[in-house]
Amino acid sequence: MTIGIELKKLKSTGFFTSFFVGGLVAALVPIANTGFRTELFTSLEGSPLSILLNANLQMVTMLNQILIICGACLMYHTEYADHAIRRMLTLPLKGESLFFGKSLLLALGFFFLLVLESASYAFCTMHWFRMTDGFLPELLKNMGFATLLTLPTLLFMLLVASACQSMWVSLGIGVIFMSMGTVLPEGPFPLTLVPFVTPFKTLADAGSGWAAYAAASGAELLLLALAACMFIRIRRYSL
Repeated sequence: MTIGIELKKLKSTGFFTSFFVGGLVAALVPIANTGFRTELFTSLEGSPLSILLNANLQMVTMLNQILIICGACLMYHTEYADHAIRRMLTLPLKGESLFFGKSLLLALGFFFLLVLESASYAFCTMHWFRMTDGFLPELLKNMGFATLLTLPTLLFMLLVASACQSMWVSLGIGVIFMSMGTVLPEGPFPLTLVPFVTPFKTLADAGSGWAAYAAASGAELLLLALAACMFIRIRRYSL
């Protein structure tokens, strides 16, 4: 029921269009980059996927984060417009259900982006490199790792959007944190665990410390989920 309500509300926004168009743009980045600099990439040593990820990760990740920020802001803009959230809370639904319903839809939108980007990496490998038996397992591992590292960012952005009645405030906060993410990935390990920073890490970058990143992301997800539940209950009595 919650998912159905959220889908109906999102049809009147640019949520689906932005993820579709943004996903196509993100998927075109590796293709365009490799097409214009084919000789440079094909002369490098290492697996084709590692070469493609190293060359395109920052731009693709930034596009993904922009879409997550905009998606979260759009979701809660519809809630706060004309005090619609007060009417939503009169329904036989828990505020937590609404929040995690939004989280699921935003996560599905992000998964759609990863599918398009994976198809792009596969196309680049087949067209300019040589496809090997190990490509698909390596791709799945990297996309799974990227998903795990990005989910805390997604949940954090939804929590920010739910706390700010003005979409522009939550959008500004998201952009500031995203800007931090382009600077801190090479910093001390604790700083690389901050949401918006960890998605810039690949499985190869993490190396033997991939388990630490995975555990930290899991802990962040749990803490953010608890923080969201506490905030939603407090807000319910303040509206």
